[in-house]
Amino acid sequence: MVAVRVPLWLEMSGRRVLVVGGGSVGTRRALLFRQAGAAVRVVGLSFSEELRRRSEEDESLELVELDASDTGVLRPHVEWADIVVIATDNPGVNEAVWRLARELRRWVNDATDAERTEIVVPYTLELYGGSLRVAVTTEGRTGVAARHARDKIRECLEGDRGLETLYEAMWRVKPVLKRLIPRAKDRVPIYYQVDEDPEFRGAVERGSLEGALRAAARVIAQEARRLGIEVSPDEVYRLLKSVEKPISPL
Repeated sequence: MVAVRVPLWLEMSGRRVLVVGGGSVGTRRALLFRQAGAAVRVVGLSFSEELRRRSEEDESLELVELDASDTGVLRPHVEWADIVVIATDNPGVNEAVWRLARELRRWVNDATDAERTEIVVPYTLELYGGSLRVAVTTEGRTGVAARHARDKIRECLEGDRGLETLYEAMWRVKPVLKRLIPRAKDRVPIYYQVDEDPEFRGAVERGSLEGALRAAARVIAQEARRLGIEVSPDEVYRLLKSVEKPISPL
């Protein structure tokens, strides 16, 4: 059986990341994980100026000067971490860190070896204030192609008025459906019925949020009545209009 990496979005708040190597790659990875909310510790013999400056301003970004080739010294730092990032230019050190992290069953992001890394850091893009996120990777085969793919996806999606209207309509539909129809078994098919409704699709393609919400309200009211829940299209429409922001992510 061929191993396949699973694409996931990870909540990093409260997690701990050890970065071995304080150069340019280590700096980028350290700041990426810190921005995501993780506590980050960088170990090595030297650190970039940016890391030094940031660590002075942020107590959750810690720099520890040590020789990472000494696994006895390194071990307690690996034990502390949930994720270990390997980012030195010394193959011997990288190998030793990788073996230690594997021994202690820590997740490894190896920035120096795409074949053995367990965590891939992809190229990403965000739309609609960060609410729609896309990640692209070739899993280390060629970052240049992955970056160009991301940029092409951005160009395609940024000009799609219909997609933006669909997004704006459906994030309003979700909390209203959850409120009106508590059982997921009954509720989930209705999302697809809304999406496939010809009037709804036409409004979305025109970029008419008002039209899309009106059509969604009609479908939701119709399906609610079928389930024995009495609610009018106008009532559903008012509920849709009252939703001020998307529900929190899962």
